[in-house]
Amino acid sequence: MNVKIKKVRSDSRIPVRASDGAVGYDVFASVVLDKQTRSVLALLPVIIQPGDSVLIGIGVNMAVPWPHQCEVRPRSGLANKHDIELSNSPGTIDPDFRGEAGVLLRNRGDKPFTVEKNMRVAQLVFSKVSAPVLQECETLPVTRRGTGGFGSTGLFGDGIGTSEYKNIQNKMDRYYMNMALAAANLSSCVRGVKRIKGEYKRDKNGELVGQTRKFGCIIVKNDNIVAQGYNAQFPGSPKCSEVGCLREELGIQSGTQIEICRAMHAEWWAITNFARTGGANGTEGATMYINSEPCEVCAKIITGLGVEAVVMLSGVHPTNGVKILLDAGIDIRYINME
Repeated sequence: MNVKIKKVRSDSRIPVRASDGAVGYDVFASVVLDKQTRSVLALLPVIIQPGDSVLIGIGVNMAVPWPHQCEVRPRSGLANKHDIELSNSPGTIDPDFRGEAGVLLRNRGDKPFTVEKNMRVAQLVFSKVSAPVLQECETLPVTRRGTGGFGSTGLFGDGIGTSEYKNIQNKMDRYYMNMALAAANLSSCVRGVKRIKGEYKRDKNGELVGQTRKFGCIIVKNDNIVAQGYNAQFPGSPKCSEVGCLREELGIQSGTQIEICRAMHAEWWAITNFARTGGANGTEGATMYINSEPCEVCAKIITGLGVEAVVMLSGVHPTNGVKILLDAGIDIRYINME
């Protein structure tokens, strides 16, 4: 998103973010504005006496694109150190506003406070908004809370909304994990499966007898499965069930040199299938279900997908991949299917 911004005065300063991870843009004091007319009342510095307030102009005009808004919020440092607050917190800069935004600073402390020129006095936070159609009706859907207002939620028990949500989430997690386990059953990995007279034994359903390395992956977005995968050979490679396991043949230890293998991990296949089928609406905010913790390579790829959560079976072998996911801020949930 690009926001066009224009200086009101030649010595005004454009808002900036203080760090790479900051969501707020610090704004700088430019002049003192009249609270009624919004015209320039005085130049800075200005002293705010205890109990008084002063409207500070930030020195810029903006064109916030629809459907976004810009909130003017206080800076924690001013409140913590000097008891300086925003009287209209948070203020809102609408998409159609073209004037100079003002910051109404109020001194809640017991000492005079001086606002200097170009002092950081507030921060701007941008967010997307919705403008719903308000449909008049005769009745509204019934809820357990009903007309209860301030303080009424305590009457229904502690955290009833949270516990209800967790129950639904657990139910859905179990549902989609069953899908991931079903995908895992399609795995064609033969590592660890014994060969008798050069052939792998299969049961009456054609399943490999003694197969244990079966991994599945499901990607869910908006309660829909958008991709799935399981560990299997990449297209064009010899079938391990016919020629044997390459890693066993070379004596490669499990978890090492994963690039030397005919198989693609379940996560790779799911992501590949997602891209191959169009990848409509992306994976931002999706949830991934896997029946094992991801390797480091898979974890690194997952961090770039923008997924909101990764759900795994409880009790699976821990890997360094989980730490990578946690460092990326991805929610990790474990579920017991017993």
